[in-house]
Amino acid sequence: MRMIAVLIFISFAIPGAAHAQAISEADLLGHIEVLASDAFEGRAPGTAGENKTVNYIATQWALAGLKPAGESGSWYAPVPLVERTPTRSRISFLNESRGKTLRMKQDQIILRSRDRSFDHSNIPVVFAGYAGSTLAVAGKLVLLPRKPPADSDGLPDYRNRKLQLIQQGAVGVIAIIEEQKRWPRFRRFFERGSTGLAYPGNHAALEGLISFDQFRKLVRQSDHNAKQLIAERAAISIVKLGLSADALVETQLRSYTSHNVIGKIAGTNPKSGALLFMGHWDHFGECRIEDPLEPEKDRICNGAVDNASGISLLIETAKRLSGDAPERDIYYLATTAEEKGLLGARAFVNSPPIALQKFKLVFNADTIALSDDGEKIAVIGLGQAGPDSDIEIVAKREGRQIDRTGNADVYVKRQDGYVFLERDIPAYMITSAFADEERLEAFINGPYHDVSDEVNDTLELTGAAADANFHVALGRYFSSTATYPGKVTSGSADN
Repeated sequence: MRMIAVLIFISFAIPGAAHAQAISEADLLGHIEVLASDAFEGRAPGTAGENKTVNYIATQWALAGLKPAGESGSWYAPVPLVERTPTRSRISFLNESRGKTLRMKQDQIILRSRDRSFDHSNIPVVFAGYAGSTLAVAGKLVLLPRKPPADSDGLPDYRNRKLQLIQQGAVGVIAIIEEQKRWPRFRRFFERGSTGLAYPGNHAALEGLISFDQFRKLVRQSDHNAKQLIAERAAISIVKLGLSADALVETQLRSYTSHNVIGKIAGTNPKSGALLFMGHWDHFGECRIEDPLEPEKDRICNGAVDNASGISLLIETAKRLSGDAPERDIYYLATTAEEKGLLGARAFVNSPPIALQKFKLVFNADTIALSDDGEKIAVIGLGQAGPDSDIEIVAKREGRQIDRTGNADVYVKRQDGYVFLERDIPAYMITSAFADEERLEAFINGPYHDVSDEVNDTLELTGAAADANFHVALGRYFSSTATYPGKVTSGSADN
């Protein structure tokens, strides 16, 4: 669906009192009730629900005193997306030394193409580990373990290893699912299709999954040991398998454009760099198939906690910080397609409004409305070479206790801030919700990504309000060179 968003903004002064007041639960609830209402249809990218959502965010930021910082002076930055759903595939392998064609169980391998069809023969097949060069893969089909080595310090994760292979000319990358019991789950997920950024170089011409059982039988025919290859993947670069492949694959494509929303509070000294506050606005839209026996049954995944709550924090903190005349620029970013793989955040770092390294710090707000504790906070990103001691200073000043268990760190790669950590930019997700393990687990095992994540009596905003006010304190501390000198970047931070 192509969307045209038209906005008319009325500019007027925000009373000074609005900047001074603490953020209340009622302030947050007002935005959550709008964004998580059925009228917004679950905020799926590329739908009428997106149009309503991005318009609401931009309007609220304009009223808060922010200026647009998107493409061509607008509030919006387009994010081109493409959804790929496999429809038909056939693949066979040839043992080149024996001239023997290997029979494949087609339910143990699933493929899709970058374009609508892929039809190639005699493609050399290699195994790739996670170490060293990938220069030997040009024109080849690569079998790559989906799970990176357990001790992966200094090694890429699966996504970045795959991108390395694609950049070096691999014609295809097939992920090996080494836990056979998990194969049915991976296969079902792959069959439903996948959305990615519609940029050249993000996808190989052929992509897919293969079960470990099928991989084992395949490499056994080429005199290799599957378990040994997997076990040694941290030390292996490329292994020739003496196999070639013939593949015919057809894929259904749906291309569309979604949008990030970007606003800015201009600093008095933009050469001192910038801060970024961010959160994803998207959710799953209508996430249940209509039941003809119960046509009135709820089908909308409203995403009240995940992540209307985070967007509400961004709106309310913008109101408070916009009246401060900060030294550093403060950018606000509401991303699309986080639920599809942090895609909006990745689009932002690929095409930022200023040089990416000018961002001194990033704060991501996601899934904050879970805790009734206004004191304890989890700091996801702590220990990732960021200004941890300064975070601790602000926490002490604001009477917040940092959770030291580290349990929430398992989510570091599952949130938008991770794309900045990959670029060596300090990024944190700070929230009481992830310090309340009991409630977090109950949410993950219950309403998470379900129709029950909506505005109801279970919505907990005590911790969320405390978190929002803490983010105001973070903004004030880190936007000042007096409290946080940081590393001064030469040049201008203007758009």
